[in-house]
Amino acid sequence: MNASGGSRVLRAWCISVLLGVLAMHAALAHKGSDAYLEVQQLSAVATRSAGGPGAALDPVREYRFGLSVALRDLDQVVAVDADGDARITWAELKNATPQLVQLFDQTVLLETGLAGQQPVPRSDMSGTRPATSCALHWQADGLERRGDGTYLRAFAIARCANSEALRLRYTLFRAQDANHRLLVAGRIGGVDLLMTASPQQTAALPLRDALQPGATTDVRANTGRLATLQGYFLLGMHHLLLGYDHLAFLLALVLPLRLRLWQRRWQPGLETREQTGVATPANAGWLALLRTITAFTIGHSVTLFLATLGLTQASPSWVEPVIAISIAVTAAHNLRPWPGLRIEWLALAFGMVHGYGFAGLLQEAAAPDGLLGWALVGFNLGVEAGQLLAVASWILVAQWVMRRSWYVPVVVRGGSVLLIGLATAWFWQRVA
Repeated sequence: MNASGGSRVLRAWCISVLLGVLAMHAALAHKGSDAYLEVQQLSAVATRSAGGPGAALDPVREYRFGLSVALRDLDQVVAVDADGDARITWAELKNATPQLVQLFDQTVLLETGLAGQQPVPRSDMSGTRPATSCALHWQADGLERRGDGTYLRAFAIARCANSEALRLRYTLFRAQDANHRLLVAGRIGGVDLLMTASPQQTAALPLRDALQPGATTDVRANTGRLATLQGYFLLGMHHLLLGYDHLAFLLALVLPLRLRLWQRRWQPGLETREQTGVATPANAGWLALLRTITAFTIGHSVTLFLATLGLTQASPSWVEPVIAISIAVTAAHNLRPWPGLRIEWLALAFGMVHGYGFAGLLQEAAAPDGLLGWALVGFNLGVEAGQLLAVASWILVAQWVMRRSWYVPVVVRGGSVLLIGLATAWFWQRVA
């Protein structure tokens, strides 16, 4: 290799290392988080409306709201870990709880309004309003363990007349985490409720429309099956595109494939796969991509459906470390392929493990039975759409470098080494 060629390779290696450091920093940074809200109707008490004697009765209904938020997320807003030692003690949590409850009072609100009127915010900021008014006055309700850590649980009781429309305004972590999501599930008036909310969105979530005095049937807009399908489709895309470990595994799968979108003229000759030295047809890269992505899709779809429907179970304590191992094993295969081991079989086997990782979010969302199927289908389709978007983005970016002489030693082999290092860091982080 001449001096200019050596300098180009050296520069390419430096760029690769820099990108790897930046990717590792992003991957180890705080990911987009999820919080959970359960809504249940407890009882109904008939009361006389404000219209005076002889007016129609306007039922007042009692609702219980249960909110679960990760302690690690709350520490971004309130200094739960007061001494900064990365360990939250019971004393630290006890001292921070009043601030956390006040934070919920300010960021998780009911908006109400009479029939035909615009909803207005209702909250208990002063602490003088009773907890049984049509407002959310939050109280701490202990801790709970979920797949990704410890959560603080809070509850609120609201008593709201039928003539009041109910909307949920959620702004928690608006300034701290644009990727945060609230997953809402429950049942109101015999109707299943399943929605998602972002603190960035301007519209409040519709929980129940206002009813005329004397009416007994709940009516809610935009919370049915198609809305669930759409909401969980977007949630699936969001989950895949922010799942750095899933993206790293996809990258390890497609990294060795030299997928050319255009060339001056079609040449029916043979193209050599540098890792194995085996000559393959020029279109073999696209066929390999189709087989590999199909295998990964089948693998994670099977376990996603089985786990979400409760037909099989897998503990995050072993699923998350194995996901990290899947990245390292696939990247190592790029460096030194094992004879007889096809990459699509790796994609299928490890895809089933990744499916358990996808299922964790749906299981913890506690979707009601009536909407679970729609949420499952929408979420899986969203994951597939996010997967195709990620792979297509890599193919477009790779067009500019795959014809370079240093593509294989720098991008394929160097990238695989970086993925092994990243997967190793994730593994120890998840077993620690």
